[in-house]
Amino acid sequence: MNRYSVNDRNIISVGYDEINKILEIEFKLQAIHQYFGVTLDEFVALMKAPEIETHYFNFVYCQYFFDVE
Repeated sequence: MNRYSVNDRNIISVGYDEINKILEIEFKLQAIHQYFGVTLDEFVALMKAPEIETHYFNFVYCQYFFDVE
């Protein structure tokens, strides 16, 4: 999965697998989380958010099951 670098305090990059609906977030604390069942619209909203980390906590972290890679 390709990840895109983002300019955020705690998030380094964000990737999305459209076929499997997996959102992948790489954190500066050397952790990568994969979120399952994430729609393309949600990925786009995250990437367009003025504050990615705030959007992540409000709309991704609390809504989707995740696993640590």
